Amino acid sequence: MGKELYRIDDGEGSIVVTQRGNKRVLSFGSRLEQSSVLMNRPWYLVHQYTQIMLLGLLFVDARRMVLLGLGGGALAHCLSHYFPRSAIQVVEIRQAVIEIACDWFDLPRRGNLHVVKDDALHYLSQLEQGAADIIFSDLYVAEGMSACQAQLEFIYTSFAALSEQGCLVINFHQKPDEGSALMDTVEGLFSEIIVHDSEALPGESPNSVMFCCKCAVALHQPEVNRRAELLAKQLKMPLLQYYRDLLGKAGW
Repeated sequence: MGKELYRIDDGEGSIVVTQRGNKRVLSFGSRLEQSSVLMNRPWYLVHQYTQIMLLGLLFVDARRMVLLGLGGGALAHCLSHYFPRSAIQVVEIRQAVIEIACDWFDLPRRGNLHVVKDDALHYLSQLEQGAADIIFSDLYVAEGMSACQAQLEFIYTSFAALSEQGCLVINFHQKPDEGSALMDTVEGLFSEIIVHDSEALPGESPNSVMFCCKCAVALHQPEVNRRAELLAKQLKMPLLQYYRDLLGKAGW
């Protein structure tokens, strides 16, 4: 399990920092890793599902990004490093998590990255309509996904906060059931819903990353293919394989 470096209980539960070789891990007192960061390459995403979430960048010109859930700041590290011209807002409800991300995970202090202590749903409700081009939602507690992501109000509020061509990217522990109120709401609001299902890897839970796009997405069109190739080359992550997974599910 590695060497424990720091532990605190903030009233919401335990927060633990562990070192495993060059990898620093954040957990909420369970075996699930909330974040994992390579301290010599903090912009490289260790967890597969966070790499998959980056595919949302293929579907929108993301100048204004919102990240719901900070953890150790892995996704914030990545996006602020590779997209310095984009404005990135990170929302985290636990002050102790924010402090740990800064003190133990070297959260970048860049002009384009701002961290806000707030409840995710409240924060979204305060945004002007169309204020975000992309919303990455990865809200988890010690044993699994936060119930917030499965609320209808969360879907409605996210939709309103997105620009006309915006995209909501959600990391679900599993895809919502067809015919459920949640899935009916998503399908009723968004023009295109694309899902990437993943099996559980060590330290991770099985999940489904859902891309909810306000505009129809032309998968396998030359422009999207080109963007996928450029993004994979820029980030040096296996994004082309994940993109091909989406194409396979779409029947291409």
